[in-house]
Amino acid sequence: MTAAQEQRYLRTLHLLVAAGVPFVGLGTFALRRQCPRLPRRLVADCDLQLPPDAAVLTQLTELLQTAGWHVTLWEQPVPLPLQTAELVGKYYLRARRAGAVLDCAYENDFLSWPAFLADSHWHEGLPVLRAEAILHQKAQTGRPRDLALLDWWQQTIRPRPSGLGVG
Repeated sequence: MTAAQEQRYLRTLHLLVAAGVPFVGLGTFALRRQCPRLPRRLVADCDLQLPPDAAVLTQLTELLQTAGWHVTLWEQPVPLPLQTAELVGKYYLRARRAGAVLDCAYENDFLSWPAFLADSHWHEGLPVLRAEAILHQKAQTGRPRDLALLDWWQQTIRPRPSGLGVG
């Protein structure tokens, strides 16, 4: 992620907060908000979790499109208003703008929307998943990029929290 992309994400997320769109930031972007020492090179995109509600996702899409983002669902343009039937099983909307990627998930294999809310807090005016919960998700997912982040965290910030299962 570049500095310009980081600023674009921040402007967009504050726009969503101001419009009352419910979301929780997660992933490496949200972790960087809470730990500025995390290098931008470890942040590929900005991930959000939203409730699985077609009206909320329609509002999100309208706001993003107005702000210049190109929003797709499985690489196809998003028809508005969104219908629940066309969303089920597709997990997220993707928005792109000038090299920035905003993944807006509404389904998750690990946590429900209420669980995301319970594990989140407000940081710098944004709702984000707590750092320990992000690290736990990274360990559960276990992709090479996630493991590289966990290694960086262990070496640079502190030993991994117990129970992460990554050795």
